[in-house]
Amino acid sequence: MAQVNYFSHANAADRYAKFRPYFHPLAIERMVRFTDCARFENALDVACGTGQSTRALAEVAERVTALDNSVSMLALAPALPNVVYQIGEAEALPFAAEIFDLITVGKAFHWFDQDRFLREAYRVLKPRGWLFIYNNVFMGGMKENAELKPWVEKSYLAKYATPPRARKKLTNTYVREFGFDLVGRDNFFNDAIMTPEQLVGFFLSQSNVIVTVEQGSETIEEVAAWLDQGLQPFFHQPTGTMQFGSDVWYLRKSD
Repeated sequence: MAQVNYFSHANAADRYAKFRPYFHPLAIERMVRFTDCARFENALDVACGTGQSTRALAEVAERVTALDNSVSMLALAPALPNVVYQIGEAEALPFAAEIFDLITVGKAFHWFDQDRFLREAYRVLKPRGWLFIYNNVFMGGMKENAELKPWVEKSYLAKYATPPRARKKLTNTYVREFGFDLVGRDNFFNDAIMTPEQLVGFFLSQSNVIVTVEQGSETIEEVAAWLDQGLQPFFHQPTGTMQFGSDVWYLRKSD
């Protein structure tokens, strides 16, 4: 499938930086426990976006190279003393062979040409190096009001459909074709406290909305107004607790 970067537009990148929950330390903590490695020497964060994932990874790595193919996203990434940001593609990593002992991919693997990326990840990882892939998905629910989830499913997703993405399952059979062992998989739940404005902003940062706006079907202001009108009735207090679910995969370069 042709790869499309829905987050390359400056306004989309800005909304992403402002409204995406910062859950990444929870995923990185699990990675540290699973690998039994408290500190990595040289790590690569692929599709780092606005640097949320990089910020968490930088806490457990001596050196981090953070790669993304969107100049707009990288422009919003935080400056960190042990991080170097670089423009580039996941499917053509601009690095020499066997130099990283860890690669992380947060919330982006489904946008890749996955076969090509796995070949590249194998090439640039040191022997027995780790590849950590994780995701975080809004489950549609609000702890304080169970009625939000049906609205998300029947109204929001019906109006703003999820654009196509790669759907290959990360199984041991699949990843072994590219020189990896799937040595573990995990999942966890996490909450994000949001105001109505923050929840609207979160939805505006999703590819579902971005593709609609960039195609000219609606303006961002029209989408925001529709979301605000639809979401306000679910908030009986100033904030609500939004429920997210994370999946994580631990891959290791085979002997």
